[in-house]
Amino acid sequence: MKVWLGSMLLVLVLCFGVWLILSPSFKKVGVTATKLKEKLQEEQDGEEQKGEKP
Repeated sequence: MKVWLGSMLLVLVLCFGVWLILSPSFKKVGVTATKLKEKLQEEQDGEEQKGEKP
């Protein structure tokens, strides 16, 4: 029983450590995706304006 509890505690600590390591990269991915979305939206708006002028 003690071995099982110790193993589960170790697994939980390792998972928490991995989560702490990866959490900043999730923020970076979100920021990059937002920038890409804004860039694509600007390009679409530019193409729509070009189509209306002639």
